[in-house]
Amino acid sequence: MLFIYTYHICKNSDLTLLFTLLLFNDKITLVQIERRAKTIMTVEPLYSDDTAPSVPSRSTVFLQGLITFLWWAAWAVLAVFIIVFLTASLALAGVEPLKNQLFTEINPVAVIVSSMSMIIGVGAFLIILKQLRAICQTLVIGDPFVPQNAQRLRIIWIAVAAAEVLRLLSGFFLSSLMTNGIAAQNNTVVSLDLRISVWFLVFAFIIFAEVFREGTRLRQEQKLTV
Repeated sequence: MLFIYTYHICKNSDLTLLFTLLLFNDKITLVQIERRAKTIMTVEPLYSDDTAPSVPSRSTVFLQGLITFLWWAAWAVLAVFIIVFLTASLALAGVEPLKNQLFTEINPVAVIVSSMSMIIGVGAFLIILKQLRAICQTLVIGDPFVPQNAQRLRIIWIAVAAAEVLRLLSGFFLSSLMTNGIAAQNNTVVSLDLRISVWFLVFAFIIFAEVFREGTRLRQEQKLTV
């Protein structure tokens, strides 16, 4: 090992003396050889640096741009539904101008429940986008198999499942309003439907999270082994 290291740092024929010292002097140490080599040449690193960030692909750059656009668009939509929720709440509280002008044909309670459902859904969407932005950042660095990505995927499927459950609850509440005649003025028919595709997506994200977690664990074990 000592001879290999000396051969790596000594690429100049003027350093033949170091090879001679290594071959005929068993007491010479690696530190002494490196110190003598540094006085007449620049010592190159024994191993190249593999931690340098890789150049992101076009698809990664596109995904980053798309996520950024959706991020700000979602904030705009969230602001709109917050305004609708506050307006309906004021109308329900008895503000006559709002109630007489905006809610003549629609019950404010239905608007409050619908806007609250949308606020929760957009909030869950923002949580998902935040996790996806962090995952794309690891793709840019060139190291996606990190423990944090498994946790981010877990947060994504929890957010999707929670948003779907809250959607079902709000739909059930609106259906109750329709049945009891409270929101009979609203012509919109609200149905309580179970979206199988959403729960299949939740199931897929659960699998992806476990795959990332196991892949990260195996990678860490491989690093320790090497």
